[in-house]
Amino acid sequence: MIGERVEHPSYGPGIVLAAYRSGSELLVRFESGMRFRRPRREFVGQSPRAQKPTSSYSAPAPMPRSQLDTRRLIEALRFGVAPAAHLRELTIGLAAERESVIAALNESHETGGAVRAVLGEYGYGKSHLVELSAQEALARGFLVSSVSLDLLELPPHRAFDIYRELLHGLRTPDRDERGLGPLLERSTKLGLSARLRENSQLELDPLLLGLDVLANAPSNRQQAAWRSWLMGGRRTKLMNKVTPKELKFPTIYKVGHNARQIAYLLSGISVLARLAGYSGLCVLVDEAESYSLLRAQQRPKAGLFFAAMIHAAHSGTGTASGERSQPIINEGSLPQHRLRDYPASYGAGQSLFFLFAVTRSENQLPLEEWLSTDEILQLDPHPRAQEVAEFLRQVQEYHAQAYGYGPGERQDQLRRAAAEQLALAAERKRLSIRGLVRLSVELLDLAYLHPDYQVADLQGELQSFVTGTGQAPP
Repeated sequence: MIGERVEHPSYGPGIVLAAYRSGSELLVRFESGMRFRRPRREFVGQSPRAQKPTSSYSAPAPMPRSQLDTRRLIEALRFGVAPAAHLRELTIGLAAERESVIAALNESHETGGAVRAVLGEYGYGKSHLVELSAQEALARGFLVSSVSLDLLELPPHRAFDIYRELLHGLRTPDRDERGLGPLLERSTKLGLSARLRENSQLELDPLLLGLDVLANAPSNRQQAAWRSWLMGGRRTKLMNKVTPKELKFPTIYKVGHNARQIAYLLSGISVLARLAGYSGLCVLVDEAESYSLLRAQQRPKAGLFFAAMIHAAHSGTGTASGERSQPIINEGSLPQHRLRDYPASYGAGQSLFFLFAVTRSENQLPLEEWLSTDEILQLDPHPRAQEVAEFLRQVQEYHAQAYGYGPGERQDQLRRAAAEQLALAAERKRLSIRGLVRLSVELLDLAYLHPDYQVADLQGELQSFVTGTGQAPP
């Protein structure tokens, strides 16, 4: 939908920038330079309701160009990890989860926000799904920001540090440069400050002030200082020269109860992204199991960050008629900073998708209290034998290219024999998805290095492994 060319009988051809009211209205930039929001039915050949973006799973990644590239790919698979460039073709057993993520992206764009929590054991594809979600979001015109939490370097109770990492790693669909800079640059050129002010609920809004200053800052150094500050950098003396003297500077708080402010700013960036012609903002947090490793006194503050982000995404949601749904998390449960009050979200005009991955544990986040059942993706993949067979076929092509051989009938027989047993091992929880990937490569190694290894021997060893009476093939 976003980026589609349409024709209006009065205004002529144009490009779709955004869709509203479940796709029944389109914001279009026409070739004349004008931008109008018009009912979808007015455009030539358009049905009254928007068609949701379809998945682009069918487009496989190209084969690596060199033998070195394929060997690197195989080495990654030996650890049970699929490289980002090959995620779609090397994904097993996550079809329902992928469709849920696509539905949530559509929901975020059409109604203002959506949330998904990915819950599963180690090795069951949480990180894989997080990166896959990033690729789906980018393909649909979202800005994408993802972080992987770490107990030492990026613990979940430091909301400001998470905010800073999110904005420094922000990906833009049409730019290679990372960070908030491309969005701010585009917003300044389009003069979006006045339109953002219509959505802002604060007089001293850091994002709004930053846009105003960037539009008037005379030097590149001053502009760079302000962009850095908006991404969690330090306030410098250079910024004071272009700050309106009558304004009290709106601090982005590093300590204290700052979860509300962080959620407000991120939802504001999603509003700015929509105004700039993107689909919205997708925020992805991996390794959220670090929460369970925190000290007891640190967990409440970490929980506030996730609760604030969930509330912010839910606050933007509504029906096609514009009615807001009631967030599960009460805004009053999110404490204000002692120095200044902040709304919990921009609300109107936003498009915020928040996804985070959690490992099951005794001290995990209270997901059931925050989210509905369909918003929690319980990772327990049971890949069918056909899926495993297709995965093995793909990996065998790379394996053959990496080591310079042509797969023969024997390799094909081994692959077909292994597919059913590997699927059964995953179903009986003898293998995680990561373990299945590793063992698949090891089986291909075995067939390549031992030409006398028989299919019957492989089937016998795999059957013993599945039933628990033996080990996996060497």
